[in-house]
Amino acid sequence: MKPRTRSIRPFVTELLGADEAARRLGVTKATLYAYVSRNLLSALADPADPRASRYSSFEVDQLAQRRGQGRRGEQQINATLTQGLPVLDSALSGIVEGQTIYRGRPSTEMAREGASLEDVARWLWQFEPHDPFDDAAPVLGEAWAASVQATADWSLAERTVARWAMAQGNLHGPAWLPDGEALAHACGQHLRVALACFLGQAPSARPAHDLLTTHWGLPDGAADLVRQALVLSAEHELNLIALTARQLSSVGASLGAALTGALSYLGAAFNGGDSTRVEALWDEVMAQPDQEAAVCARLDRGETLPGFDHLYYPAGDPRAVALLVLVEQWGAPVPMVAAVERMTGWKPSLDFGLVALRRALGAPREASTLLLMAPRCVGFIAHALEQRRSGERMWVRSRYIGP
Repeated sequence: MKPRTRSIRPFVTELLGADEAARRLGVTKATLYAYVSRNLLSALADPADPRASRYSSFEVDQLAQRRGQGRRGEQQINATLTQGLPVLDSALSGIVEGQTIYRGRPSTEMAREGASLEDVARWLWQFEPHDPFDDAAPVLGEAWAASVQATADWSLAERTVARWAMAQGNLHGPAWLPDGEALAHACGQHLRVALACFLGQAPSARPAHDLLTTHWGLPDGAADLVRQALVLSAEHELNLIALTARQLSSVGASLGAALTGALSYLGAAFNGGDSTRVEALWDEVMAQPDQEAAVCARLDRGETLPGFDHLYYPAGDPRAVALLVLVEQWGAPVPMVAAVERMTGWKPSLDFGLVALRRALGAPREASTLLLMAPRCVGFIAHALEQRRSGERMWVRSRYIGP
């Protein structure tokens, strides 16, 4: 079957040469290189010529749009909310040269070198010399245990948020806590309780990857794969969820309230739903004897391929690459990846990698969503802390356009 060349998306992510990137920006190549040195643009190595660089069309077009707005401040503010333009500076995480970075360290490197989710929390939260996890796990009491039973048949999003709300009476994280040992322990306790709410079991001081491996009854050796997945999912730039946590923190909300706002996004279509849609895509494509034909049939119907072609990673999501390597080493090849890339050129994202890992390990179906959102609580807490430490209060206004 011949590869299809049309795209079902309103834009196409591609890698541009320096001449084309400079032309789109309306600048000289010297200015283009200056943008790279100022971290306004990422330069990726050209596989065909190591001496040359390539540039994401997505990043180039976004930068051109920002430059085109010039001094039109109000338009630029609107664009931060509707077009994904940067809204604030953060030292927590970013994408640098195609890699997801946690305070200067590639997430893939931390996962490969044995870091745990708790180690990532220590690194992002920065409470040295205090350890957020050197005390016992909190006790939530009978009312919380009853809420676990009462919500057992609810969806993952509904039961997690309900259990989290019920746990707030047992957590202490007011805005007035000084930035030191007490706040460090409060953050550690909030993370342990968040994990307990996802799993529906009492909070534990065990490492998160051991907790999940035991909870799901996974085979020997699976704990290290779960550990790496948790590390890769712990944080990823600023998004609406992290921004909500920051907004609440900026106006003096407690740590628990900031996390409540973030966890309320669990049922949102753009979040968590990707794993569900990737699972459905996997069922559909892998059920067909000809995977390329199944992919083509979806595209011909105008449907997307969830879990592929992440806009921020035109050269491929390194987190997905790391997970798929683990899956193959586990002995569970994923031929669908090659079929999709042959047909479209698209590469898998973290969501696809988590689904592949979930299936390889035989974990429950909702485990791929949990492996994304439970560890992300580390990032949500980190954003709340960074906003709090900045001392800046957020506020927004609208422009009235009614009658």
